[in-house]
Amino acid sequence: MEKSEWYTNRTWNGAIDGKFEKYLKHTRDTANKALFMQIQGSLLLDNSQQNVQNVGVALLTRVIEDFKTEYTSVILAQEKLGDYYLNQHEYAQAQYFYRIVIKYCRQQNSRSGTSTLTDLKLAEAILKSNDDVKLPEALQLVNDFPETLLNLIDTKYYFTELFAQIHDALKNEAEAIKFATAALVLPKILKPSFKSKTVIAIKVSDRKLRTLQDIINQ
Repeated sequence: MEKSEWYTNRTWNGAIDGKFEKYLKHTRDTANKALFMQIQGSLLLDNSQQNVQNVGVALLTRVIEDFKTEYTSVILAQEKLGDYYLNQHEYAQAQYFYRIVIKYCRQQNSRSGTSTLTDLKLAEAILKSNDDVKLPEALQLVNDFPETLLNLIDTKYYFTELFAQIHDALKNEAEAIKFATAALVLPKILKPSFKSKTVIAIKVSDRKLRTLQDIINQ
């Protein structure tokens, strides 16, 4: 067995659960225990079956509740749960976890150990929750996002598209059109592909492109 095989399962059943708990029990270092649980839980959230995803949620919850001082694993688990609930359209839960991560990063004056994009993810969760009262907060989150973190085309697109949609929701027509126009340009910019040593365009769904075009044509 590969050393990492027991905590990098992509699915789950009784036999896998038994083996995982056995190896976990024999892991003495608490930092490693938290890390292994965080890795395994995160992988299971990507499974298409709800019951397997539930195991992933349970493992990440154990990391948060049982290893409170293992900050690196805890903060990763919290952001991963935020991502999971955002994808599940459970926006209140997503906001809850993103706010914890953002608070932690501000206290540490560092985004180390996170995706660095939690502010934008929180803004997206607010936007998709259709809570008009919180829209100004979403706008502020995007507006305050550090420009130094926009060095990747994918991130710049996410930022610009989100800005356009929030301005549109707030009926700021001129700003919405400006950012939608800027966002539509970005998928045409090529970025390096480290695997093939060539250049590729970022992938944006037709639905997202139509939404941006609708903002411009309003």
